[in-house]
Amino acid sequence: MQLFSYHTHTTFSDGKNSVHEMIEKAIELGWQEMGISDHLIIHKNISNSPSWYKWQKEPDFFYSDFSTYYEKFARHIDEIRLLSEQYPLKVRIGAEVDFFVYPGWLDEFVKLRDKLNLDYCISGNHFLFLDDEGDNIIDFKDAKNLSEEDQKNMIKRHFSALCQASSSNLFDFMAHIDFIRKIPLCSDNDFWDEKNKLIETIASCNGAIEISTKGLRKSNNFYPADSLLKKAVDNNIKFVISDDAHRTSELGYEFDHAEKTLQELNCSNRWKYIEK
Repeated sequence: MQLFSYHTHTTFSDGKNSVHEMIEKAIELGWQEMGISDHLIIHKNISNSPSWYKWQKEPDFFYSDFSTYYEKFARHIDEIRLLSEQYPLKVRIGAEVDFFVYPGWLDEFVKLRDKLNLDYCISGNHFLFLDDEGDNIIDFKDAKNLSEEDQKNMIKRHFSALCQASSSNLFDFMAHIDFIRKIPLCSDNDFWDEKNKLIETIASCNGAIEISTKGLRKSNNFYPADSLLKKAVDNNIKFVISDDAHRTSELGYEFDHAEKTLQELNCSNRWKYIEK
């Protein structure tokens, strides 16, 4: 069974436990390595979003400019590196990045990623684009307030952005690729043209995705769900098991279940961090 997780969050973003507590729990589980991948969410118009009223209540990790976030994230990285020196477990430092498509975002992100010298980056989108240019975003949960036509257009833009993220080759693996199933209009049986294109794009880029046990905690099915999971395996896409842990009790959650599922699908193509 896989004895590590690279998709974890701490109190730096929306996690409930500190870096210290997460590392201590990983050691208790017998792990020899783990990754800390707090959120990196930077959008120029984020405070103009219809969802800003709720994001303001979240921990302070929604930003509109790259320079301010660099200063904060750099301090976070320094603290992790200093703390990790006290433990036998190897701690990798990453970020779960929301990929935005408006002009200039990608160049700014690449500069930030290189400046931070992160070990790895995860692509994990949590928002919908209200317009084709990606200038304005909204929380998944607020999509229900819009018309069915607007929701369908936003879902298509979402999958297009995931394809762009994969094609950029900037991310080590992609998180919860069907997270958007939280929207009723995008159930497991919907938008298969877009889902097929995403799988084909990831496969052509020799990319990797996670099988996330967070889906089991939230909806009794993995991210990705059965049909999309099998489609990815059939396309020989690399997998890594993730817990998307936001608290110590979620580290390694149902990893044995995920391992058994991948074995039953004859999936042996796995992704693991390699020292650079």
